[in-house]
Amino acid sequence: MSYYNDWCDDEFAGTYAHDEAGYSDDEIWDIFDGEPDAYWNID
Repeated sequence: MSYYNDWCDDEFAGTYAHDEAGYSDDEIWDIFDGEPDAYWNID
């Protein structure tokens, strides 16, 4: 892994969507527009 990927994978560390639900940082940006708290709005 490159330095960029290591940093990128830690951007949302500590959020429920990242740590518990298992979404990567890229997925959080793509699906939730960079707002990990938006995870709670999934039905």
